[in-house]
Amino acid sequence: MARRRSTTWTPKTIPFGFLIALLGGWVIAAALVGPLFNFGFFNDTSWQFSTKQWETQLIPGIVALVGGFMLMTPSRGGGALGALLAFAGGGWLIVCPILYPLWSSGTIHPYGSQGMQALRWIGHFYGPGGLILYFAGYALGLFSRRTVVQDTQVAEPQTQRTVSPGT
Repeated sequence: MARRRSTTWTPKTIPFGFLIALLGGWVIAAALVGPLFNFGFFNDTSWQFSTKQWETQLIPGIVALVGGFMLMTPSRGGGALGALLAFAGGGWLIVCPILYPLWSSGTIHPYGSQGMQALRWIGHFYGPGGLILYFAGYALGLFSRRTVVQDTQVAEPQTQRTVSPGT
């Protein structure tokens, strides 16, 4: 008897949605309260928003957070849309530091020593962005349609040859 696989929502996406929402929350928290712990990116003042923070950190963090929550909802369409939103937010975190000077007059430079600058790049942009991309891509793969394969019995091949008289 063949087993049918459902093409509806799968609960296997819940951990990925939770991790994506957690990473999106980290991006937002690092931008807002990171300066309290000497982990700010642009300056050392907390809860001070600039256009640069909105465009580079807060909007992709919010998009990833919403995408992670949508992945946890029991809806195939909503989950797939949530994975795409999270993928867009993670991708934006990766390419934003490179593309930001194209549409703005400024550049993105973290403050601090070279070691802290590297940690800030990884902790604010590349680390969360890469993980969000990985988890969103994996979760989106769980929503892909699968073909149903049926088990059938194959007849044994004939080993003897019959010949009819008169030929």
